[in-house]
Amino acid sequence: MKRNRRYIRRYMRYMKLFIIVTTVLVTFSGCFDAREIDDLVHITVIGIDKGATNNWRITVQFPSQKANAGSSGGGSSSGGGGGESGVEHSVDGYSIVSLDAPSLSEGLDMLNASIQRQVDLSQAHVIAISEEIAMEGISNYVYQLISHPDLRRSSFFLVTKGSAYDFVMANKPFIGSSVIKNYRIWVQQSKDIGYFPYTTLGGFYVSMKSPTSQSIAVVAATNDFSAYKKPSEGDMSGVSKPGGAHKAGEIPRISDNEIELWGTALFESDKMISELDGDETRFLLMLRDELKSANLSVPSPEGVDGIISLRLEKKASNKIRVDTSEDAPHIHVTIVLKGSLLNEHSELDIMDKSDREYVENTCRDYIRERIEEIIDRCRSLGVDPFKFGDKATKNFLTVDELLAYDWNNKFTDAVVKVNVELSLKHARKLVESHSVKY
Repeated sequence: MKRNRRYIRRYMRYMKLFIIVTTVLVTFSGCFDAREIDDLVHITVIGIDKGATNNWRITVQFPSQKANAGSSGGGSSSGGGGGESGVEHSVDGYSIVSLDAPSLSEGLDMLNASIQRQVDLSQAHVIAISEEIAMEGISNYVYQLISHPDLRRSSFFLVTKGSAYDFVMANKPFIGSSVIKNYRIWVQQSKDIGYFPYTTLGGFYVSMKSPTSQSIAVVAATNDFSAYKKPSEGDMSGVSKPGGAHKAGEIPRISDNEIELWGTALFESDKMISELDGDETRFLLMLRDELKSANLSVPSPEGVDGIISLRLEKKASNKIRVDTSEDAPHIHVTIVLKGSLLNEHSELDIMDKSDREYVENTCRDYIRERIEEIIDRCRSLGVDPFKFGDKATKNFLTVDELLAYDWNNKFTDAVVKVNVELSLKHARKLVESHSVKY
């Protein structure tokens, strides 16, 4: 009995010693490779162009970590313009470095050797690739980006008109002092305004490799504000244009912010083949079920002056049915919307049932026609950016059957029928229905 007690006490001592030693080892081993936050350079924006002296021109933007960086007024820390290899600049608290390299990985090593810090890509929220690369073929660049272990697949992915270098150079905090926060809020507005899609590096890669859809990307540009005219220079000609009927870099505006995210780049496989303006992008996002709300200007019916100003909201998810029993796929799409009229016309009384139905039919027909135009255009280009093919996958029992059907080629001959359900209300009707009676 005493022997058992001595054995138990000895065992407990060993266990306590083991627990203490293990705790100490685990605790201290977790810090052997720790780094201070200012030992790293946290890249926020990456721009990719074709290099002048090598395959890649990599331009990165990162916080300069200087207490007085914001007072530089956008000056550059060294000379040389136009994206010369190895140039470094400082813009409103952010440093920008550009260099030519044979590949992404070796370019990052070259950056590590030139900026006195270890480059960290885990905070890279924006990846911009030039339109030149996108039109020639983007796959090699995307493969290297997606394969890098530090890059997030959720990074915002866009195509720039002109060079990505110029885009990064124009990228500065317009509100507040954080580029990352500004972009995070900015890109989320896609669902509420619809002038550009929300596209990520991972989403682009998946669509690029998919046998049932094609990739899209946001189009970005810098605006020189030449489209903004003085009242004496403009030419309205009595015609109101939709606000989204512009392409990136051509919006008639003036601002301290030169950058625009506007419109959609359409891809066939890994090559950009066309561009949609902001208005067309809205109807694309309606079909993709990615537009939550938007303010829309609808041409007034004959005999009514002005436009119909409409606040649209998604009432329910799209209903999509795809029939692949025939050689040409048949697609039936139902889009369910609700809307609020934001203006009045003297020729119409929205409180009158017949006039209200007339306005509803006008808006419904306009939306359907614009959607059909986008579908016809994409069919003629041989691309399916609407994800209809993803809905068709359930019609096939095996992957081999799906691949044999060759959706991306069959979509050119697809028969698409669109039905738009729209119910309207008017602000005046809401006011009258909630009026207080004394």
